[in-house]
Amino acid sequence: MMMLKKKTALGLILCTLVLSASVPLLLGIESTPKAVFGGDMVAVSQINSSVSLNASLVDDLKEQTNVQAASAEITCFCVIHDQPVIVRGVNLDDFLELENSTLTRGSVTNPERFAVIGRKLAERVSLDVGDRFLLTGSSSSAIFQLEIDAVYKGKYSEDEVLVPLSYARKMAGLSENAVLFIRVKTTNQSALVEELVTQEQLVVVTDSAGTTTPINVNITEEERIKQQLAIKYLDTARFKASNGSYVSMFVQEGTNSIKVVVSTFMILDGALAFIGSAAIISRAIIERRTEMGVISAIGANRRQIRMMIVRDVVIISVTASLIGTLLGYGLVMWVEDQGLLLMFGETIHAVVNSTILVGVFLGSVIIHLCSALLVSTVLTKARPRSLMQEVEVLEREEASPSLESMLGVDG
Repeated sequence: MMMLKKKTALGLILCTLVLSASVPLLLGIESTPKAVFGGDMVAVSQINSSVSLNASLVDDLKEQTNVQAASAEITCFCVIHDQPVIVRGVNLDDFLELENSTLTRGSVTNPERFAVIGRKLAERVSLDVGDRFLLTGSSSSAIFQLEIDAVYKGKYSEDEVLVPLSYARKMAGLSENAVLFIRVKTTNQSALVEELVTQEQLVVVTDSAGTTTPINVNITEEERIKQQLAIKYLDTARFKASNGSYVSMFVQEGTNSIKVVVSTFMILDGALAFIGSAAIISRAIIERRTEMGVISAIGANRRQIRMMIVRDVVIISVTASLIGTLLGYGLVMWVEDQGLLLMFGETIHAVVNSTILVGVFLGSVIIHLCSALLVSTVLTKARPRSLMQEVEVLEREEASPSLESMLGVDG
């Protein structure tokens, strides 16, 4: 048991901790655009601003047997108490039903004039029921003084301010009855699409994976690519007012771009864990070179020594990976509970489930074993004679008197 030492195990635990804490948070960053605009639901958005999406479509959708709930919504950006905030224009009853949310404090008596704040946002900007605040337009000159009527607890996000659709239209510069998108909870997305085709609705359907499906739109693939490039690079308010859907483009382009960044950081995390593991195992092997020299001298070959090292690393890595994964899970839950990570005013919710935890555990074990194989292969290339010579030198150094004792100086 050459490798079984506390400091070796602690080092490998730290490598696993970094990996297990970062992966769920990186996956949470990737899922944030989808969570804001869709969650696990379908988003129906306008093709472009020249063909506006009418809020009355919600009533038609609710009549379908496959639709469980629907909510017409408008999202705007705002700043409250020097904090970035997403303002969501909604019909409050539809929103609460769709998200299975509840009001924890206060009540709404006037559905045409209200302000309901998310529980986490209320803590972050220090607002509660009865407090007044100013709301300004994000793309249109508008200003409102509102009073917090209630605080809500939501399944997907508790970092937003909910206001009536009429207020959000003025903030976003939309026409009467227009909305940016309609979120739909459906049991059959195909049936929903077929119904929209039958109604001749010019819309884009975006599912929870960010995949968009244009409905009743006669547009070639070349034109679609040109429009996407134009929306991406001609970033002007006037152009966006007449071309493309904010929601479908944001979800699709935002998700794809963030996925590239997240994947890169995951690869870097794995590389750092491998390098750290290799350094720790190298140190442990070097500290045991005396025993390796003795074992080599009595007949053990390189393969047998490598197998002894790998056997010890298997025991350490399984234990260290299990402890590190559990510690990383606890750290992630603490970070999310404290609301320390935000994106555009939205709390990043870590993606944690049994599959991810098991994947991190197995990935960590594999990383430790691979680094052990590499390091042991490199460090056991020395000949037994060389190892024994190193041992003899060390023994002579330890046996020789120190400089202090020769000079008669107490250590």
